[in-house]
Amino acid sequence: MDAIAQLNTSLVGRYEIDREIGAGGMATVFVARDLKHNRKVALKVLKPELGAILGVERFLAEIQVTANLQHPNLLPLFDSGEANGLLFYVMPYVEGESLRARLEREKQLPVDEAVRIAVAVAGALDYAHRHQVIHRDLKPDNILLHEGQPLLADFGIALAVANAGGARITQTGLSLGTPQYMSPEQATGDRAIDGRTDIYSLGAVTYEMLAGDPPYLGSTAQAIIARVLTERPRSVRASRANVPVFVEAALDRALEKLPADRFATAHEFAEALQGRAQAATASGARSSTGVPQRGRVARVLTSPLWAAAFALAALAAVWQWRAGAREEPGLTVRFAPSLPAGTRVPTAVRYGHVVAISPDGKYIAFTRVTSAGSGLSVRASDQLEARPLAGTDGAYQPFFSPDGAWIGFFIGSELEKGSLDNGVVVPIADVRSSPFGATWTRDGRIVVSVGTKLAVVQASGGTLRLITPEGSVAGRSLRWPVALDDGKTVLVSGWTGTISSSKLVAVSLENGHTLDLGLPGISPLGVIDGNLIYSSAAGALMAVPFDERRVRAGGSPALVLDQVSIGVTGASKAALSASGSLVYQTGGVAQQVVLADATGAMRVLVPQTRNYTYARFSPDGRRIALSVGSGTSTDVQIYEIATGTLTRLTTEGATNDRPEWSPDGHRVIFRSDRVANTNALWWQPVDASGPAELLVGGGTGGAWEGAISPDGRTLLYRTGTTGAADIWTRQLKGDTTAKPFVQTPFTEWAARFSPDGKWVAYASDESGAYQIYVKPFPGPGPRVLVSVNGGENPVWARDGHRLFYGKDQQVIAATVTLSPTFAVTAQQTFLEGDFSFLPGHASFDVAPDGKELLLLKPVGSDSPFIVAQGWRYEVRARLAGKSAK
Repeated sequence: MDAIAQLNTSLVGRYEIDREIGAGGMATVFVARDLKHNRKVALKVLKPELGAILGVERFLAEIQVTANLQHPNLLPLFDSGEANGLLFYVMPYVEGESLRARLEREKQLPVDEAVRIAVAVAGALDYAHRHQVIHRDLKPDNILLHEGQPLLADFGIALAVANAGGARITQTGLSLGTPQYMSPEQATGDRAIDGRTDIYSLGAVTYEMLAGDPPYLGSTAQAIIARVLTERPRSVRASRANVPVFVEAALDRALEKLPADRFATAHEFAEALQGRAQAATASGARSSTGVPQRGRVARVLTSPLWAAAFALAALAAVWQWRAGAREEPGLTVRFAPSLPAGTRVPTAVRYGHVVAISPDGKYIAFTRVTSAGSGLSVRASDQLEARPLAGTDGAYQPFFSPDGAWIGFFIGSELEKGSLDNGVVVPIADVRSSPFGATWTRDGRIVVSVGTKLAVVQASGGTLRLITPEGSVAGRSLRWPVALDDGKTVLVSGWTGTISSSKLVAVSLENGHTLDLGLPGISPLGVIDGNLIYSSAAGALMAVPFDERRVRAGGSPALVLDQVSIGVTGASKAALSASGSLVYQTGGVAQQVVLADATGAMRVLVPQTRNYTYARFSPDGRRIALSVGSGTSTDVQIYEIATGTLTRLTTEGATNDRPEWSPDGHRVIFRSDRVANTNALWWQPVDASGPAELLVGGGTGGAWEGAISPDGRTLLYRTGTTGAADIWTRQLKGDTTAKPFVQTPFTEWAARFSPDGKWVAYASDESGAYQIYVKPFPGPGPRVLVSVNGGENPVWARDGHRLFYGKDQQVIAATVTLSPTFAVTAQQTFLEGDFSFLPGHASFDVAPDGKELLLLKPVGSDSPFIVAQGWRYEVRARLAGKSAK
């Protein structure tokens, strides 16, 4: 019986082996199908001679240490076990290639691409090292590339084997590392190995990505190890002069012989690779010839000229930015403008696009938040400091006029513009809705997203003209418009409720005609050199050939920049100038699930970092229902707090989100598009003991969110989206006729019952800004205004004494009474911070004891903005390289 047949017999009912795809020093790899979850996986079987010396129970116990590692750049462990004496473990099957395959094809990678991959892997290493797990076998073969995103595989497997096998592993002569990437302490068999061995290995991998070969080569493993122990590697700049000096210095330090002379953490290595930290080797910096200059770095650091050097570097960066039209052809210059002390860039959903760049690339405008409030600041290319823009307190979503003389923005629902020259602020119009972006056309009009419609108004002021687009985007939420040069067409992202469902469309401002561009994208940025630049749902900037005259996209999209931060409503935290410069923030779409109290103390509750969008405690407080995005789909998953396990509940449709629990905790309600791409409400047993059942069909306007009354009898749900959302009720048994609860021409949403079931809190924008109201259930009776100067997404504390709601980046706690009537007795800010507050449905929850909040915190929300002057040259080079392949 061959190996595949033997495995299929041993794993019958669990996995179905398809074919062998590779073999390494420890394991043979097979493509298999996970029969329970109907998914393709990579099943790795340890070599029989290795498995023979490992106790099954010991190995499985050791490998479980790595099972809870969850990071965007770590390939997770799905399963492990024993089958007729063969030890195996299971990981996701990644469509793509390994870094080894890419290096064999290309030999050397572009410098910025190599650094990007190394930084991402360093992030995964830093996360694992903080959880006391090291890799021990890091090499290009174990770095998989999935849509450009590096994924580190087999994390901790070598450690698990070593711990399970003890000294017997050494006696077999089997290697638990690869000589070209093995640290000196690992090569000599030193048992006192820590995370710095992985830093050495990553340094060797990065060196190979840049130089084309590892730092040390030899005809045998023994010859390589001898060189690792006795020689210094050749300077990477000696073979590739365009490698930045700080990258060379970072590699020198990572490849030091002694662990004590390397970076203490992988995070420090990543910072040094990006030029953000001093990375000189312990033995000294290299001269231009690559010869170490001992002691020179120490003397420079203590020199009184050091501060002056920093100042000159800052001025040089400003000069490069200011050069504008004088920039060196073909050169892209990057730098990170610093923010004033005490200033941060917000992440709250209403801020949308938080940064803009002038058409000539000489100014950036951004939304700032300080202890005194929020507003806009402007940084000019000939200035070292940003300055507040007068008259913009509370302003958000900045955008420039085509001549760069004005900045448009919103305060509440009011559209205004401010002069860069004299600071004069001029009101333009009240858009009567929460906007999702605006753009300024060359013929002097401003186009604003107002839900499913676009509003057009003269930049000088006047009456809004609403455009209801026709065709394929009818009923979609239209967001983040960008005007084309013809002044008659805008590009928008149209979506049906989630980032993964969005697509790019062109809309005529004259008649509302639309054209589906055939591109899944969340945020168009503009057109440079005949290429449309836009953001994908994964946070990557893409380029595709674009004919502006015919408004047609052609050819295949190409990745031009990865890991750009995006907001939960699809606003890319990037802006593109007409001159081809870019400003952006790194981060992607990952979130952390955290608990925070009123003092600001915060702790991570769910260790896995994913693209979460909603999180809700179960009635007993032991579990959390989460919306988790992955690729082009979103599913509901259940997190068990006691065991730390995250289990997928939904498996059908592209969108399954906004989970809510039934009062008894046995079912989870969620929105899904699983039938005919129509938004409807479903519920499903939380233990997956039965299939999902339809609660409310899509119908006109769809069903977007729901909650059940505390007695389990009534469903409260919302139809429609921005500009046309209403709240309805229906009984779950008996007469199930739908009845309107709040139905107006405005947006009402995020409704939920009070703990006693006698009141309903919801948000409405009928005043021009979202406010929180409470209305008696089932009625009749007057409603009560709760919020002061705005609020969204109310959530009741379980004792009914407080009603929490979001406002900008704050959570407000209103103290209330429910009997004999509803009343607000006090309000105060409970918490403020960089958290994701989504529109239309609460993305946070109140802990059962009422002392903490369950929140989503974007990863990288504190990352600086980066200006890439002359970015168009980098795009040209990337696209030329793609077409040459």
